[in-house]
Amino acid sequence: MVLLILSSMYNCSLAQGDGEIIVQKKGLGFAYYQHGRQISKKQLLHILDQHPEARQELQKGNRNSLPASVLSYAGGLLITYPMSRQLSGNQPNWLISGAGASLLTFSIPFAGARMKREHRAIYVYNEGLRYASKPQPDIRLGYAFNRATLIFTF
Repeated sequence: MVLLILSSMYNCSLAQGDGEIIVQKKGLGFAYYQHGRQISKKQLLHILDQHPEARQELQKGNRNSLPASVLSYAGGLLITYPMSRQLSGNQPNWLISGAGASLLTFSIPFAGARMKREHRAIYVYNEGLRYASKPQPDIRLGYAFNRATLIFTF
């Protein structure tokens, strides 16, 4: 029973995301690690959404999400349409495929800007953890005055 409670508390602390997030290049994308375990993109976004400054960076990055998705899907459709006509035995129009490739190319900067903002959000999150873990200096000046101490805190 005690072990079950302790393990659930440990899992909750992992889910809250109080550890530093490490980004590693993996294949064509990135892998995210926290507490030595790989976390999914959904978990990463949930953790970053809990941090106010990181959430602002994510919102700025999400502005690029819609143009990137629309351009890439439209480009993919335009690329595959002439290929499907070729397979069905009709004469394809390869200019449509070229237009799709150009739309796909135009989506790359938007996707890159979104990824850049996500990585900036991770950096802001990690810096917030480092700042919170540093002991803040507490300067106190005290003067003895009739068994009472006046403390000025700066």
